[in-house]
Amino acid sequence: MLLNIEAVLFDLDGTLLDRRRSFARFVRQQWERFAPSLGTVSQEDYVQAVAERDRDGYGPRKDLFTGLSARFELPPALPQRLLEDYRVRFPGACLLFPDAKPTLSALRAAGIKLGLITNGSVRMQGRKLECLALRPMFDTILISEAEGAHKPDRRIFERALERLNTDPARAVFVGDDPDADVAGARAAGMHAIWRRDPHVLRTVAADTIIDELGDLVSLLRTGRAS
Repeated sequence: MLLNIEAVLFDLDGTLLDRRRSFARFVRQQWERFAPSLGTVSQEDYVQAVAERDRDGYGPRKDLFTGLSARFELPPALPQRLLEDYRVRFPGACLLFPDAKPTLSALRAAGIKLGLITNGSVRMQGRKLECLALRPMFDTILISEAEGAHKPDRRIFERALERLNTDPARAVFVGDDPDADVAGARAAGMHAIWRRDPHVLRTVAADTIIDELGDLVSLLRTGRAS
């Protein structure tokens, strides 16, 4: 049990948002929209090719669809159309983990302050938050592009704590990225909780490890510390 915690801050992609499932869902929908232009390219081949370039969201966005024309003998102008489609439609394909909103609601009911820190552009991350109806659930939201700093830079964590009026020793950060989330939060003096990613095989130096967001409720004290 974590005692005297008054604020919990979260990462978005891969922590609250099931990004792998969301991205696969989007790419399948995109294949259906562009099927006439994709010719004989099967849906599975298309999903695999785009997922390889996506690299779980860490691949450069501008290069997400480059190379597809040569690989599949497609019209040379198609990658730009696909990129524009991604920028407009991906947020609407995003899905939360099933226990995300119940966990946030339970923490809120317990008097815990909630924050979110996400790396990315205001346009993309902002639209995700709107489509997922997450904004009202947080006391503060920081998007790296707007802040001029991105995780693991300790400044973005410290800025979030300042806005929540919370000491780092009484706050935890929950994320799936060992470097951006766990190491960044610990550098800022916060308790770092790693939401285990089965694709990460190395040892992660987190203070606590959870497999499901719902595990947080039993870990945290129910109510604000005095």
